[in-house]
Amino acid sequence: MTLVMTVLLALGVHAQSTVKDEVVKALRTGNPKELAKNFIPNIDLTVVGASDVYSKVQAEQILRKFFDEHVPSGFATEHEGVSKMGDSYCIGRLTTNNGDYRVTFFVKRIGAADQVKQLRIEPSKGDL
Repeated sequence: MTLVMTVLLALGVHAQSTVKDEVVKALRTGNPKELAKNFIPNIDLTVVGASDVYSKVQAEQILRKFFDEHVPSGFATEHEGVSKMGDSYCIGRLTTNNGDYRVTFFVKRIGAADQVKQLRIEPSKGDL
């Protein structure tokens, strides 16, 4: 029984890591389409000047505009963990041609898949 639980836990952590890796790669390359494919149907999104719950399509459009104006040159993960609600999260620094941004995203298991339920891209205040 313990072995089964360990394997299931490891698979769950691996799946969240895979989504995290895909999100980080999409942030690094400024690819809103690849980023949005990991979103829940209605995501809590905050991107410099826009903050609300948006559909995947709306979120992708907002992110496309952001990446057109802020071309990424790198992303560094600063901290990651698991919230009290059991969601994994990642906090990092997105470096762009227009400055650095603090990025936070939460990944939640929905059914058999892990998906991003919240994404925030905010100006960095040098706090990372």
